[in-house]
Amino acid sequence: MGDAILGQSEWIIMEKLWEQQPRTIMQLFHALEVEPGWSKSTVNTLLGRMVDKGIIYYEDGGKARQYYPKIKREEAALAETESLLSRVYKGSVSMMMSTLVKKRDFTREEIQELYDILEGLEGGHD
Repeated sequence: MGDAILGQSEWIIMEKLWEQQPRTIMQLFHALEVEPGWSKSTVNTLLGRMVDKGIIYYEDGGKARQYYPKIKREEAALAETESLLSRVYKGSVSMMMSTLVKKRDFTREEIQELYDILEGLEGGHD
């Protein structure tokens, strides 16, 4: 995926495609008409842009195009995280973690999960 970062509207559509694929424009329109309240033409325009960017693709299936995500959720999340780290924290993981820890109350489970992640990293560097 490279540096392609999803815009807010693209995230909304991708969430729908990640939860169920393929989807037609009408299925996506019905999933998005109440929240966030998009028209069919808005959904159609966004789908066209996303196809052009290479983050989704479609196959012609019967009466309607079937849209699929071209990227995995994990890839998009990683690209977003790398972008945030670079832009906001100048690439410093420790600065980002310090900011998160100071501004957020962690549950015991979340703290244990962080320990487990760090221990996993330590084990990989022996």
